[in-house]
Amino acid sequence: MKYQPDVKTLLLKCDHLFSPVFFKLILLFPLFLFSIGLIFSSVVCAAGGKVEALQMPAWLEREGTLSALTPGMVLQSGDTIKTGPASRILLKMDEGSLVKLGENAVLNFDTLIPADQKQGIFEAALNLVKGAFRFTTSALGHKRRRQVDVRIGSITAGIRGTDIWGSSKIDKDVLCLIEGRISAQNQGEPEFIMEDPLSFYIVPKDKPALPVAPVPETKLAKWADETELQPGTGILSIDGQWAVNLMSIENESSARPILASLTAAGYAVKIETAIVNGKNWYRLRVSGFKTREDARAFAAGIDGSYGVLHPWIVKF
Repeated sequence: MKYQPDVKTLLLKCDHLFSPVFFKLILLFPLFLFSIGLIFSSVVCAAGGKVEALQMPAWLEREGTLSALTPGMVLQSGDTIKTGPASRILLKMDEGSLVKLGENAVLNFDTLIPADQKQGIFEAALNLVKGAFRFTTSALGHKRRRQVDVRIGSITAGIRGTDIWGSSKIDKDVLCLIEGRISAQNQGEPEFIMEDPLSFYIVPKDKPALPVAPVPETKLAKWADETELQPGTGILSIDGQWAVNLMSIENESSARPILASLTAAGYAVKIETAIVNGKNWYRLRVSGFKTREDARAFAAGIDGSYGVLHPWIVKF
């Protein structure tokens, strides 16, 4: 005869099934799904590009929050990159192109959509508010599909696969075609094609654009230097293995205000915990210098500022 549980047994089983723990799990499940969604969406948004290397000070502004830029940071639509005096930045886009930024510059990523989100086409709209920048398509990137529009002050350039340099300053905007082919347009004027290598286009502020002309090699070399990383002057990179310890403090709460001051100033500082003679010490450290010379240059430059005295170099 098949076993038939009585009513009391069934009620006990149901009571166990619908215990308070069960109901807590039910209530937490939507929160779990929401967290997974946030993680997934952040990963998706972040795929547009990343920071390869930089010279401080530099910042990332995202949704109104300003933070010190660090190597490996991922970029997404709506981000703004800012640089300070003597700063440089090297960014790598999703499809392999490189973006270089010079000192005292502001670059907005109005649109940044990875290729895997748009039918294999990388899409970006970059707005250089001020400073100098360079966009270079890598050899591999030439084979990839892209739709990139760059605004340099009042100039708009459409890029498909090329190497350009541009700057936006108080008195003029400059677009230089190093190689490739681009469409260009000054605000309020007809669009035209630039396809002669080593040619440039200048738009004085509040004046008509000047005719496209060949760029002298000396001028191009000077412009290019404005956006190139300067070896031995404090470069941080993704694969850098040198660090500078700025100070060591016994009390973590005392280290926090100094950390906030340094990061607000555009320095990629972190707190590291070290145990010395059985006691915790909190070290303010900048990690990721490309070479010992880069670490030494940064240490010498910041010594005596922000309460930093006699910083020391380590390899990790």
